[in-house]
This record gives sequence, structure tokens and C-alpha cells, in this order.
Amino acid sequence: MQEIWYIFKDDKLLLCRSSEPRLLTSCDVGALSGLLINKGTVVIGDRDKGKVINEFWGEMAHNAAVPGNMITMGLREVGSAFGEEVFYKAARAFQLMKWYGHHLFCMSCGGRLKPSPFDNGKICPSCGAIFYPPVTPAIIVAVEREGKILLARNANFPPGRYSVIAGFVEPGESFEDAVRREVKEEVSVEVKNIRYFGSQPWPFPHTIMVGFTAQWASGEIKPDGREILDARWFAPDELPDIPSGISISRKLIDHFRQYSI
Repeated sequence: MQEIWYIFKDDKLLLCRSSEPRLLTSCDVGALSGLLINKGTVVIGDRDKGKVINEFWGEMAHNAAVPGNMITMGLREVGSAFGEEVFYKAARAFQLMKWYGHHLFCMSCGGRLKPSPFDNGKICPSCGAIFYPPVTPAIIVAVEREGKILLARNANFPPGRYSVIAGFVEPGESFEDAVRREVKEEVSVEVKNIRYFGSQPWPFPHTIMVGFTAQWASGEIKPDGREILDARWFAPDELPDIPSGISISRKLIDHFRQYSI
């Protein structure tokens, strides 16, 4: 079985250079010998339960030169070029790589952690504490009002880009409560009829995006002026620049457009 390697340099995935770039395999990794500062396996669940492991992650040194027969590509571009399945696997590899490289010491006693032989955890040999890669829940919601969708321009977006409202879930909060709070905080609008839409792992940095649809209940748009610079209601045929690719934000907008026309 062919081994696939997701090797990153400066947060970008290495690919073999050709007329159609391809993922690295075990045959290509030899050229990177000595350039990797971390490596590991890409697997969900318990390694010890008959799983065949044929996918791996690796991290190149920051000052290492990319071989001439390879190129680098950002994760968002990977999704557009290779599709959802590859994006999810590369995203998982990226998150594991980041966690393994940054989470080195036990938060209980300060001892040096070692990788678990069974799963993606790390174990402290000194006190026995076990740690796992974090997954941070966030909500994302498409709010509708009389055939129009609420789209907002985040301060971190490229010029002219608009998308649906999103935000992290607070401790002690349900997903639905987070939807209500985020929409209210960011644009001063109340919502109702909150319905689950779908979810998506999102590796920026280690998030699970939980998508919803909702309807306007009351209030007029007033951006918070800090995180949200502008927000408006848009009809399906007058949408501004919106996210591209396979993101759940785009799926929510496309769903609105499909069922509103």
C-alpha cells in the first residue's frame, strides 16, 4: 500500500512539481532526508485496533530549502485543487503537526511529554497525565430575512469580502446559545428558528465549525465596529465577493442561493 506524506514548510504543504501537482509519497521523502524536524502518523482513533497506517505528516525546518522538484501550496488552495477528502486529511496532518511541535511539556508537573503508542495523545512519564490535540468548537450561521441573507465584512477579510457570521463557543454555552450571542454581539440582530446545517473540521488553527441556518427575529443591523466593519442583507442575485472553495461558509451561502431562487 502506497504511503502518503503531508509535509509542511512554513504552514504550506509540499507537493511534487509536475503538470498536475501531486501529493508526496514514500518514494519522494528520501529527498527530504535530514530536513524534517518532526514527523508522525495521521490516524483517527486507536492505532492498536487493526488500523493500517499509510499516511504520515512531517515538518521541514524553517531555514531548509524546498527541493527544485517540489512546490508549496496553502491549505485553502489544497482544498480547491484536490477536493474535500484531501483537504480534510491534510488539515488533520497540519493540526497534529502543530500540536506535536508546540505541546512539549506536561501542564501538571512540567515533565517532558512522550507520544502515546496507541493514539494521538501524549503521555507524561513523570506523573502519568495524558493530553490530546485540542478541538475548539465554533458556530457559523446563515441568517435570512424576507428572501435575503445577512453577510458581514470581518476586519480580517480581504477588501470587499463578505461572509456569514461565525464565532467561538464559550464555556457552558450550547451551540444554539452561541449562535444567538454571536449574531447579537456582532450585528445587534436577534434570531429565531435555529436549525442545524452541517459541520466541518477547520485547521485555522484547530476548530470544528458547526453550521446553522436561522431567521431574523428583530433588530436592525449595527456592526460592532471592531470585529465586523460592515454588514448588510443581500438578495441571491446581488451577492458581493464571498468565500470560495469548500468552506462551510460558502456551502451555507450556496444553500441559501439555491433555495431562494
